[in-house]
Amino acid sequence: MPKRTTLTFTSEDGPRVDSTKLFVYHCKYSGRHAFTIDADLKKMPRRRTDGAYVIDTNENTVKLYTTDGGLKYIKRQNGAVEKQYRLNLGQLPIAYKSDLNSPLLYIMDGAVTTYSNQNARRAGRLLVPPCISRHEHKGVVEMRLELEDRSHRCMLSRVTADVVRVHVTGLMANDSVHEELFDLFAKVLNLRLSQLDIRRAKSSRNRIMTVESLSPEQVYERLREALKKQAGERAEKRQRRHG
Repeated sequence: MPKRTTLTFTSEDGPRVDSTKLFVYHCKYSGRHAFTIDADLKKMPRRRTDGAYVIDTNENTVKLYTTDGGLKYIKRQNGAVEKQYRLNLGQLPIAYKSDLNSPLLYIMDGAVTTYSNQNARRAGRLLVPPCISRHEHKGVVEMRLELEDRSHRCMLSRVTADVVRVHVTGLMANDSVHEELFDLFAKVLNLRLSQLDIRRAKSSRNRIMTVESLSPEQVYERLREALKKQAGERAEKRQRRHG
């Protein structure tokens, strides 16, 4: 099991924090309590490299409810390699530090929200992972896809906070896999091909699919239904083999 880490960063010279001015943030995907801070995250500066929010723990008080996510090496577009000491909620990273001795804490872009999934369930709403979101200007829904190529069939794999993972039979580097993706998502989302579009992302493994006529909640619900159906079919096949 991962080691649980509950860290409190404080400013030694800072005044006592008024509890009415605290901001509580949750994992945007699981809804679990991520951290509490004495400032509005939206007002924090952001990194140019990845859009992460920058918290100076010498100036702000923040209490994290995370586990040690280990050390990761990230290669940037300019070729530089960056160390990230990850802080996770479950298996999902929500923050990192570049130097364990630095006061700077980075909260990953799109990782947290002030909206709790417990409140969502009480309101009867479905909490949608950040990999499925509505474009601010175009109004369409965008899905971030991650491809696993040379599979025996084209199918959904799973939905995480970061990506919708898809198995394709072709090579991910080729645009021919787009036909597979169009056919798969037209069936899963019950849409016409004309209501879908796709473009390449920065990595050859990733694509951005746009969806018309559906809300993010509807897209996520139909993906969940498709994954549930796939799991049922696999269970039925195993039962037939052993029956």
